Amino acid sequence: MKPANIILDLLRTYADRGTSVRNIMATGAMFGCTENQMRVNLSRLAARQMIENFSRGCYRLKGATDPLNEFIEDWRLGEARVRPWQNTWLLAFAAADPAAALPAATDRRNWALNSHGFRAVAPHCWIRPDNLALSHDDLEQRLQQLGMGAATAIASNAHINPQWQSQWRAQFSSQDLLQRYQQVLAALTQSLQGLRKLPRPAAMKETFHLGGQAIQLLAKDPLLPAEMLDTSARAALWQLMLDYDRLGRDIWADAEAGKPGAIPMARQTFH
Repeated sequence: MKPANIILDLLRTYADRGTSVRNIMATGAMFGCTENQMRVNLSRLAARQMIENFSRGCYRLKGATDPLNEFIEDWRLGEARVRPWQNTWLLAFAAADPAAALPAATDRRNWALNSHGFRAVAPHCWIRPDNLALSHDDLEQRLQQLGMGAATAIASNAHINPQWQSQWRAQFSSQDLLQRYQQVLAALTQSLQGLRKLPRPAAMKETFHLGGQAIQLLAKDPLLPAEMLDTSARAALWQLMLDYDRLGRDIWADAEAGKPGAIPMARQTFH
């Protein structure tokens, strides 16, 4: 856990109201960071205008929109993120040769597409079921904001020859995904049973790590349609994570302000 990431993750949970330096220092100490490390990183983040000292002894994030945070927070929408599948597909095409792109640009594009459930079927082409609730324009805008790049275009409502259907469906490992749902569901269930008995620092760390795993899984879920996956396990995990998040808000409450935050999720794990 890097001090700068801890600060950004913590401040993200408190949104506009921010939190105190004292709370920031205590959270850093919980993850093994010294007060000097935390203060140096506070100063650096403020100098980069990523955070602001809006009142004496209190910091918050700057007001700029964070596309990655918006993407992550959409996990709360659950099954509202999808619509019935009409057996059509979304396609992403790279206008330029992907091999000619700079490695960093390629990594950003691949991350943006993979995080939205696209899978590569050719060097220039990625596919996914066209069942996302986002409109075509909203999806393309989000992917661009997350680094897809202007050289890649999205086509929606694509009908394909039936002989390709089985090959394209095989790109999505539904059994592995179901197993992951069950593992995280079991871990959250076990954690919920003993969380209130733990000392507050231990409970904070546990919700940080387990909650982070669950939200990463839900945020980056390919959101496969019911025709390709039993979606009940995904819905069950989402419902349990809503409960876990509510308890996490109590645990991560700012003791000084007496106001609930939310479980800070490690942003770096999303890259």
